[in-house]
Amino acid sequence: MLLLLNSYLEMRQIIIIIAFLTGFFSVGYCQEKKEAAEDPGKVYLSLKSISFIKNNEYSNPIIEGYTLVGYFIQPSIIYSPSEKIRLKLGTHLLSYSGAPEISKVKPVFSTTYNFSGNTFLTLGTLNGSDKHRMADPHFDKERLYNAYAEEGLQFVTENKNIFSDTWISWENFIFKGDTAREVFTFGESFRYTSGKISDIFTLEIPVQLQFKHFGGQISNYPEHVQTFLNLSAGVRINADIEGKRLGTAGMEYLRFVNSELTKKGDNGITRGNATWIRFHYNYKSLYFGSYYWKSRNFYAPNGNPIYSSVSTVTENAITPDRKIWTNALYLKAFPLDYLEIFLGFDAYYDMNLKRMDTAMSLHLNFDKLIRLANVKN
Repeated sequence: MLLLLNSYLEMRQIIIIIAFLTGFFSVGYCQEKKEAAEDPGKVYLSLKSISFIKNNEYSNPIIEGYTLVGYFIQPSIIYSPSEKIRLKLGTHLLSYSGAPEISKVKPVFSTTYNFSGNTFLTLGTLNGSDKHRMADPHFDKERLYNAYAEEGLQFVTENKNIFSDTWISWENFIFKGDTAREVFTFGESFRYTSGKISDIFTLEIPVQLQFKHFGGQISNYPEHVQTFLNLSAGVRINADIEGKRLGTAGMEYLRFVNSELTKKGDNGITRGNATWIRFHYNYKSLYFGSYYWKSRNFYAPNGNPIYSSVSTVTENAITPDRKIWTNALYLKAFPLDYLEIFLGFDAYYDMNLKRMDTAMSLHLNFDKLIRLANVKN
């Protein structure tokens, strides 16, 4: 415990600065878009589902290839007894094609309180996964398919200049005498977006913080207590081309720092860092990105393992230095206001191994509210 505290104090200056910035903007200036237009006294049926195919053609020392084919469905009833309160009750089911049974069945329940304007606190089932807007290296975008339902606490605020999502996701609950560790993630996703500069440019400043803890005092487990820190910060500049008539382009620089705060280093890494330089181009429904990744002993337990230094193929195998050039091409269309069609292709060229790995994604995202009844108070 003292070792964990000492390790934490070593990074206190960074953490205090991040906490100050996120807390200051969240309390004083932030608002969030209203997720759905539920009126007080009305009952809605929410139907949320994603049917997906994700084919990862990987063959490298870090991660082997695999294919995800399946769907999740999350039907729920939403009721707002007042403008301040929203209740949600339902279930989440995840199924992989060809699997003999449903892979995951979870209850869905949340209470959301509207503080003021568009600032919300949610307890229970969270708006997680892609809603956190986290960077792929330390929060895998594939979680949209296999880890969409999160549970815990979430405070989200947003306006045209500020986005802040602070959450705790409890991933493994323990009882006294259990033989497994409790697991939870604390995260903060913050982004400042400026107004228009010279009617062409916008400036974005993203800061993202994540702690993942494995431990617990009331259970008996053979593994060490471990707490992983992942921190990233940077800057992005966007430019409208011909007043957006020809789309928008942007350049982004992100710096990553990772640390295992107890210094146990069970996976062989206690500290690392990375640099990610990205070019973005958006034109209507089309997105193209080209990214350069350079890292030293990088590890993020929630991140996309393609960027990691820790092998998931061979136990205790480390590839300290990684250089990856990624090209991404995404098509996102909305034929209906409640239906998204997404087609994506990612090519990862490992500059040290001199080999290419690819990933292709296709999904249909259905998200619709259906009014059921009016309830008088």
